[in-house]
Amino acid sequence: MLIAKKHWMQIHTYLSLFFLPAMLIYAITGIGYIVGFKDEAGATVQKFTIPTPESGKEQEAILQFLRDNGLAIPANTELKSGRKGTQMGNLKYSVAFQKEGATSSLTITDRSLYGILVLMHKSKGAFYFDIIAIGFGISLMLFYLSGLIFTSFCKKNRKMALIVCAAGLVCCSLAVFASI
Repeated sequence: MLIAKKHWMQIHTYLSLFFLPAMLIYAITGIGYIVGFKDEAGATVQKFTIPTPESGKEQEAILQFLRDNGLAIPANTELKSGRKGTQMGNLKYSVAFQKEGATSSLTITDRSLYGILVLMHKSKGAFYFDIIAIGFGISLMLFYLSGLIFTSFCKKNRKMALIVCAAGLVCCSLAVFASI
């Protein structure tokens, strides 16, 4: 064995402790998302209709509308095209703009911490959290490997351990195929 059991236990322990916050984020937001709490849960969403500005003057029109109505201006005012139209802002506070003929819609979203974390879970933030996410995914594989190594894959109950593992594989496979 290249790495002693003692060292596998240390790897397992320290990686578990380091990635505990990421695990909580993924567990809480994953469960929440599945039961229906999406990224706009707890968010303040305001919708406005404005006259459609001339092409190329959208940013100026949006900023002027925000100023005129006493609304907060996002930290990042650069317009970016996305699925929900043109947007400015960040994960916490964003302004989305969609042309709809003579009028356009302006949607201002101020997300809760939960909403921000859901977007991080979905890799919608900067790459910094993606590094943590990839490290966490790799660590999950190491957690299982190290757990199996320092239990020596259930020497006393190896047959039952293999049956349970096979049952997990069958149930997971059936769930995937039933979902297609």
